[in-house]
Amino acid sequence: MPKIIGYTPPFLSRPSPGSKIFTDPEPQSPASPSKRSSYIGPLPSTQYQGPRRLLASRGTEIFTVVGNKIRWADLTTVRDEWEDSTQSGASRFGLPRSDATKATDDSVYRTLAVPVYYQIRQISISPSGLFLAICTEHTVHIAVLPDPSRLKEHDRSPLKVKTYQLGPTVHVIPESPLVSVLWHPLAYATASTDCLVTVTTEAAVRVWEFDKANSWSLDRPKLAIDLRKLADGVSCDQDFEPSGFGKSRGFSVDNFDMEVSAACFGGRGREDEDAWAGMTLWIAMRNGDLYALCPLLPSRWKPTSTTIPSLTTTAVSRMASINDDETDIDERRAADQQYEWVQEIDNEEAQIHQSTDSLGEFEVRFRPQNPSAIPRLQGPFTIVPEEDATEIEVSDIHVFPAKLDEQDLFDGDDDDEIDQGLVQPIPFTTICVATPENQVWFAIDLDGVTGQWLPKKGKSVFGVPSSDAKSLTLIDIVTLDEPTTDTAANWPVFTPDVVHDYSLVLTTLKRVYSLSLYEWVSHLGAELTGTEPVDPGLRTRLSTRCHSQVCVTEQLVESREPSEVLSAPAIIDDTSLGYLLLTATSNGPYGVIFDQAPLGTSIIGPSITDFSVSSGRLESQLAKRPVSPIETVPLREPYCPPKIFYFNQHIPLDSMRQRLPPYPKKAISERPMRLSPAMLEIMTFTHRTIGVQSAQLENAAAELFRRCERLRIELAGQVKQMTELAQQLQRLTAATEEDENGNVKEKKTPDTRINEARERQSKLAARYEALRRKVGRAGSANRELSAKELAWMHEIEILGKNVGIVSKEDGEREGGERGTTLDKRFETVKQLTRSLVEEAHAAEKQQQPASPKGPPALEASVSSISASSITPSMSASQITVTSRSSGAAASPRSSTFGGLGVSSRLQKERIADIMATVEREGAVIEAAMKRLERLRMEY
Repeated sequence: MPKIIGYTPPFLSRPSPGSKIFTDPEPQSPASPSKRSSYIGPLPSTQYQGPRRLLASRGTEIFTVVGNKIRWADLTTVRDEWEDSTQSGASRFGLPRSDATKATDDSVYRTLAVPVYYQIRQISISPSGLFLAICTEHTVHIAVLPDPSRLKEHDRSPLKVKTYQLGPTVHVIPESPLVSVLWHPLAYATASTDCLVTVTTEAAVRVWEFDKANSWSLDRPKLAIDLRKLADGVSCDQDFEPSGFGKSRGFSVDNFDMEVSAACFGGRGREDEDAWAGMTLWIAMRNGDLYALCPLLPSRWKPTSTTIPSLTTTAVSRMASINDDETDIDERRAADQQYEWVQEIDNEEAQIHQSTDSLGEFEVRFRPQNPSAIPRLQGPFTIVPEEDATEIEVSDIHVFPAKLDEQDLFDGDDDDEIDQGLVQPIPFTTICVATPENQVWFAIDLDGVTGQWLPKKGKSVFGVPSSDAKSLTLIDIVTLDEPTTDTAANWPVFTPDVVHDYSLVLTTLKRVYSLSLYEWVSHLGAELTGTEPVDPGLRTRLSTRCHSQVCVTEQLVESREPSEVLSAPAIIDDTSLGYLLLTATSNGPYGVIFDQAPLGTSIIGPSITDFSVSSGRLESQLAKRPVSPIETVPLREPYCPPKIFYFNQHIPLDSMRQRLPPYPKKAISERPMRLSPAMLEIMTFTHRTIGVQSAQLENAAAELFRRCERLRIELAGQVKQMTELAQQLQRLTAATEEDENGNVKEKKTPDTRINEARERQSKLAARYEALRRKVGRAGSANRELSAKELAWMHEIEILGKNVGIVSKEDGEREGGERGTTLDKRFETVKQLTRSLVEEAHAAEKQQQPASPKGPPALEASVSSISASSITPSMSASQITVTSRSSGAAASPRSSTFGGLGVSSRLQKERIADIMATVEREGAVIEAAMKRLERLRMEY
């Protein structure tokens, strides 16, 4: 859930000029046509029971309905002008009051003149941003929006826009009212064409593919379906068009069981969604039953890059899973129809069009004609469990689609551009239903909805699929607040969050709530789509997950006046304006500003360097970080003066004076006042009117006094906290400090420590980036080695031949062939030792009678450096120590060689040469072994 960092921006709050965008000092136009002279003011808005969507946004542009007029404003321009006037210190509205009001209105917003007489209940901007759907209770008008450059002209006079009425003979007052007007997410939209879907309470679904150059497309829908007829249909060749105007209709139970309250599409037409979601229309009935129409497509539609592969994979896998011996004939024929429908799309040659917003090319395809353009009505889906006898009344519905598993979808494709770790697959559909009692029911559909059609006429072997109720898996019921006393006027509606997945905004009569299912859905999806084998703890984890908190709720807005009715909000996400939720009433706007940065992030805090994690895991890890105490400061909406302070107190008296008959009106205005029953009645009514205004002013003034007192107390507390904080900062910013031993040392300032931490972080990031690039280059395939690397490999091979390492041909053994150079040197040492031993034995035999003790000593001294004591694995230090110990042992017997005629000096030189040779060879062997070990570690 996003973090709230502020409320209504100051450039939209009173007394700034931006607040006048949403208020109208003039009386509102009537909600229904009336020519009676006694009509005073509009009908109460609480008499209307239905959705109120009076705000729409296009980037930073806002469209709002005030009275029965549509106003346009660019919030970025409004903010910049307000900042300029505030910083300059000079008011640009220093005129008389009437002139200032006129100048303010002209410079802030612009009125769009549209020929709509009845009260506007909903407005909706097309995804292309070129059309605006204006809906009353029974009629729909399509307005062609001007270019933003034309709306931003200095001339702020009312601008007349081109408007077309949709179906003037279809959507009329005697017919059933409208409940939903939806732009098709997969429609092929151009500068003059688009697709709109309207749903009425009498279960009539109409697909309008209008073209402003073709007036006939605005009179008749391209596809019209009566859901009550379709529910009882047996063949796709039947006529399912709704009955015409004025035709008699018989009684049916469906008049009550299939009374539509809301409708929505199962997806937004994104690439990571299930392919069937964007073409599935979900319809919610008043009694809680849900139905689905899939696929519902216009005659020309625009698929995403994953739609066609996903449809083909689903159809082929369903055909492959059918067993002729065990599968029911109805299921087999349904799979055949789905395969036929997908095959027609595959065989069609797609039309390539260039995008108008410079996003590249896209495909446009025609809707398949077989089996039929009208799908079968699937359902009813029941959200209430069978064992529960609770009856609910639905006011709105929203569906979160299943997420695609791109790893399975593109398995086997050699496409390096496909990043399979960004989208976490979610194998189920999440359905949210709101009730007038301010409850929200959450359920999931594990099977999903795919395309289905009725059989063709004459094929009796194919029966109508069963239409038994299918129960959805109910996961949670959230009660937002106490049920309102006026449940007839309360009609909660959903608004999807354009920034975060699995997040909703629910608007009731007096409050706006934020609902987030992201954490629960992502964790459950990860458990259900795990690639590892199912372990024994899966059931336990799923049970724990299902009993944990499903939805995180937070109240965002609450109306200040009891007579105010909130409109469904508009959510704006712009880099210059911020992440803003904006709603309004007849008395002014309400706004909530969210933090655009990820939750729990910090400038110098620890950063996640594992870039291999998916976006879902990354957001989960960021959400688990500890939040700084500075960021947990409680926020409160700023005080806004009540409307009674700005209300024109002369309006009630003027309206009362206008309703008086001519004679009393002259009596109180032209003639002297005389006491009479008529005058007493006028004075009594005037006193009641002024008394109500006085009571409201007293309550508003008392509330202002209480807020001032609370502000004074809170300000004193804030001053105390700031004093304590200043003392702590002074201790932190001290230049020196004493350690435990009493020594004074220099202490680093917080700025120095922050700079050092930033430098360490930048160095770590640079080091990580260098290692990542190095590993990427080392792991890349089919890359030729450089000349330096080839020379290094040649040097290693030569050294291996000289030293002796594991060869490629004999890699299974631990050691390979030894080098010839070192082997020859070692053999020379061994031969030298053997020759010395033989000479010692010969000398012993010749001098045995003369010195019996000499030869054994000489043998011992020479054998100490024999071949048995010198091995290739010995280091030079070990060989040196062995030789020196042997020489030390032989030194007392050196006098025995004097009888042989060999001088002692020659003997010592010979022994010294042998010792030097042994040390040199040992050092060479040790150096070679160390280098070999280092090379093996590098490999």
